[in-house]
Amino acid sequence: MAYDVVIKDGRIYDGSGLPSFTGDVAVNGTQIVEVGRINGGARRVIHADGLAVSPGFIDFHTHMDAQLLWDPLATSSCFHGVTTLIPGNCGLSLAPCRPEDRDHLIGSFVRVEAMPSQVLKAAVKWEWQSFPEYLARLRQKLGVNVASLIGHCALRQFVMGEESSERAATPTEIEQMKDLLREGMHAGAIGFSTNQNRRHMREDGRPIASRLATDEEILELAGVLGELNRGSVQISRGTLGIARPAEEDVDLFHRIAANSGRPVIWQSIAHRYSAPELWRKLLDLAQESLSRGAPSYPLCNARLFNGRFTLKNAQTFDDLPSWKQVMFLPLEQRAELFRDPEVRRKLRFEAVEDTRPTNFSRRWDQIFLIKAALPKHRHFDGKSIAEIAGAQHKDVIDAFFDVALEENLETLFQVSGSRDELATAEILRSPFTLVGQSDAGAHLIYHAGYGYATRFLGYWIRENKVMGLEEGIRKLTFMVASLFGLYDRGLIRPGMAADLVLFDPETVRECEPEMVNDLPGGEKRLIQRALGVKMTMVNGEVLVEEGEHTGVFPGRVLGNGKMAAH
Repeated sequence: MAYDVVIKDGRIYDGSGLPSFTGDVAVNGTQIVEVGRINGGARRVIHADGLAVSPGFIDFHTHMDAQLLWDPLATSSCFHGVTTLIPGNCGLSLAPCRPEDRDHLIGSFVRVEAMPSQVLKAAVKWEWQSFPEYLARLRQKLGVNVASLIGHCALRQFVMGEESSERAATPTEIEQMKDLLREGMHAGAIGFSTNQNRRHMREDGRPIASRLATDEEILELAGVLGELNRGSVQISRGTLGIARPAEEDVDLFHRIAANSGRPVIWQSIAHRYSAPELWRKLLDLAQESLSRGAPSYPLCNARLFNGRFTLKNAQTFDDLPSWKQVMFLPLEQRAELFRDPEVRRKLRFEAVEDTRPTNFSRRWDQIFLIKAALPKHRHFDGKSIAEIAGAQHKDVIDAFFDVALEENLETLFQVSGSRDELATAEILRSPFTLVGQSDAGAHLIYHAGYGYATRFLGYWIRENKVMGLEEGIRKLTFMVASLFGLYDRGLIRPGMAADLVLFDPETVRECEPEMVNDLPGGEKRLIQRALGVKMTMVNGEVLVEEGEHTGVFPGRVLGNGKMAAH
């Protein structure tokens, strides 16, 4: 029998978690047709000696909703073996949307996900109002597959207008939202996302719409997925165990999952210096919830959160009320307040002395000046604010503001992503945590998380041996596909979609992010390349080979567990 493609003599990690084996994979059209020892000819034979062959990675926490419109290749995700993206997370999607609500919806992406307002307003052409129309626009050209969630903010804004950011919904309005959600699910959406993070505001300073929803509203909307027996719920409530008791949040996740019968993916479990034992409590609560039969799963991340910022654009301090109030002011007024001794005193109390729980760690030894704007300050590059303050015999807040003000607020800082690695390894190792949260498409000048999978494979699995490669690949593929209802993805089996990655287990790793000017209008963003990823195949076609796009666009909009477009 002749095949389109045969991958010969690879080490096959089939996504199930079973032991790997050496063998061949044959592809015809968009599907895997044979696995084992294959003797038939092929239009192309790929010799994979020494390489791992795995299902394509499914990045389930992205904000590529807008970027896919001008970058259907989904850079830099495609370079890391990602073959399917899930946008529409954290209650944010670009549909449904009425013309009069466009700026308000974009304003949520601008502030919550740190996307340039001028890029979104210029590049998003709004060729849709409904969610089915948005999916139809995506289908025009895709490099990777896309399976989208419907954001709660869009549903509320569509039904309630500007009152969506002011009050709870009425029963009639909830029914209208449910109708819109049903329409989107029938068109190919794979679920619903919501967000009650108290830090999340629109560009104009108003709360994002989903923050005003009651628990009952969320349960009602999740019930639509239960009624259809399809789809998953993604939910963010902010830093768990900080804004409210952790038990309260995890109980809500359990209720959503138990009432709807649908998987709930909740955000998230991580070690934090501000609450160093909280991760263990959250793991215990997650395990207890699962033991009671509710499909409620926490996500975690293998990547570092090295958030870059200047005092022109920082979100780092949004947990601190006085800082947040100042950071929403115009730049000239902001700088004036940073010079005011009384304002500094208030800011210092919140960022140094206050002991109340917060997402901000108050670790000034973990905030670094990484690029001074003036040559006279270049000797500070790479030093922490604590080090700089010590050298100048200043308080950390004075040292921080003095250098930034002298440099017209253009000093580039970085919050270190360091964390307790033993705790992180235990979180990653848990059989019920999902490894993800790349945030691809968001926070474009702060950090680049595209390489979450390659970091997981290289740093955590190869170098730190937190688990076997078989289990690691299961977490990146079959586990995600199962929970999000992508039933023809995530395994190397005959009849499954031919989304495949060939990589070298001895060298795979993420590269350091690089700043480029490739956004519409020449705006800046961080990109990230990969090491050791030799080939990425999407629906039977080679999308990326040796780090370069081959020119094809084989991606599809996935939904309802089927590969075909709906």
